[in-house]
Amino acid sequence: MNGPRSKTLKELLVALPHRAVFGDCFVRIAQITDDSREVQPGALFVAIPGAQHDGHHYIGTALAKSAVAIVGQRADLKLPAHIPYVLVWDSRRALAQLACAFYDFPTEKLFTVGVTGTNGKTSVATLSAAVLGESALSTTVKNALEHDLPYTTPGAVEIQRRAWEAVHSGQKHLVLEVSAHALSQERVYGVDFDVAIFTNLTHDHLDYYRSMEEYLRAKLRLFEDLRPDARAIINGDDPHVQAVLQATRARVWTYGLSPRSDLWADGVELRPEGSRFVAHTPVGDLPIETGLPGEFYVSNILAAIGVGIERGLDLELIKERVESVRQIEGRCERYRTRDGIFVWIDFAHSPDSLEKMLRTVKKFYSRVICVFGCGGESDPYKRPIMGEISGRLADYTIITSDNPKSEDPEKIARQIESGIASLGVPYEVIVDRARAILRALELARPGDCILIAGKGHERTQIFSDYEIEFNDREFLQGLGII
Repeated sequence: MNGPRSKTLKELLVALPHRAVFGDCFVRIAQITDDSREVQPGALFVAIPGAQHDGHHYIGTALAKSAVAIVGQRADLKLPAHIPYVLVWDSRRALAQLACAFYDFPTEKLFTVGVTGTNGKTSVATLSAAVLGESALSTTVKNALEHDLPYTTPGAVEIQRRAWEAVHSGQKHLVLEVSAHALSQERVYGVDFDVAIFTNLTHDHLDYYRSMEEYLRAKLRLFEDLRPDARAIINGDDPHVQAVLQATRARVWTYGLSPRSDLWADGVELRPEGSRFVAHTPVGDLPIETGLPGEFYVSNILAAIGVGIERGLDLELIKERVESVRQIEGRCERYRTRDGIFVWIDFAHSPDSLEKMLRTVKKFYSRVICVFGCGGESDPYKRPIMGEISGRLADYTIITSDNPKSEDPEKIARQIESGIASLGVPYEVIVDRARAILRALELARPGDCILIAGKGHERTQIFSDYEIEFNDREFLQGLGII
């Protein structure tokens, strides 16, 4: 698909109400980017100061690759006389605003849903997209497997490009996972959300945010920016529900397992192969039978049902579409080995998600072996917490490696171990992930459950100076046991 037509800088500047412009406003812009490596002739290069690199230092590279205009925050730049310069107070926000204008404000033409929260974003987004039918979907899984992007929410330009493509391919809906980082970094600024969903807030990302309060404030930005006629769908069972309610001027529904919520469930029957419940909604009751197991999936489905109702869909159609989702890659994948051992694979990589997964499988199996690690270059404070959780809930824990990146995997394992060592429970440390899984299979008996947590859908394992292909499910398939 061809991209949008080029625009003059003057046409784009309508999206920037507060700026100073030096130079020719009628230069034509064929591309917008904040990455000097991606600059093509005719580009508008937006210089963004970051924690590790300052985009202003790469303006020369962008110009050498035939960028035709620059946006930045520095008033002291010396540019060639023929290069127009737009001075702004926030380059990140300017990038998002310019991308909206370049791609003709595509989210205004789509029914756009944003899902934020520590856990459950991918599941809720996937279920919501299924309920809506034909939808453009951006999730952690799709970004990794289809776009080779290692993060939850794409950059501002990529979001607007995908939305533009959705419009021009005839799609009517866009569903986005929205991370706290994306909100802090203005990646979704200017996205016209019709619905925003809050799943929960639990311990994570305290390497980036100084406190849970700061982390919550980042999440609340999604709800603060909603139009009054938009819909906020908020997890009424989460302890932060009041803060989210107070943050938004949008119309609100809550969802959860309590009749205090607008969308709630009762008659819940949980089984390893799925769940059954009755969803009570503002427009009627809906019996649901799903192949997605666990109480948290009951909540996730309620949120997706709310999206369908807000869109005006018939309850029977919502039911049919919800029940059509049998499994979400890397989330609660379930297998039975030839020896009668049950293996669950899940992306659980935070304390709350690991605890929920362990509590779920313990309802169904008498003995649980947990294999997990923690990623490098990410919140180190959660590592001993997760060790303690596994030690307390699993019958046997094998601490292993996740994506250590630039960190020493042995050191990460020791930090996890510090949370379990004093509990007096059985565990061991096997840093090599393949060997750790093999050890779990060796220890397991027929009827036992092995929970392999942390990587889920991921296809590679990242170390300091190399990367290997590794996927938990594919490894088990390679052994010929599932």
